[in-house]
Amino acid sequence: MICNKFDRIRKTLAILLVLCFLLSVSAASVSAAGSTKNKDGYNDGYRKGYKDGRTQGQKDCIKYGIREILSKIPLPPNDYRWTKYYKDNFIKGHRKGYIDGYNVIRYECLK
Repeated sequence: MICNKFDRIRKTLAILLVLCFLLSVSAASVSAAGSTKNKDGYNDGYRKGYKDGRTQGQKDCIKYGIREILSKIPLPPNDYRWTKYYKDNFIKGHRKGYIDGYNVIRYECLK
């Protein structure tokens, strides 16, 4: 009788331990996937902003010469399917990439 109760308790605890392990593994993978999307948003925005900044910097170089002209960074395109976090990171990346791209081409113009 005592062995049966002990065996049932041991089996129950083993099952609960396996369930806890599975839940912790799945929660970790979900959080890792979320951070990857945010990094992708920043990287995608940076690439787009860098390209846009270089284009605008080249136009300003031709039009204004050596005078500094960057006064406003345009807003990046927005897609309604993006999550809030992806959109926020995309905007941050776009802003940083735009400034970097613009400065690179303007520095080449000043040489």
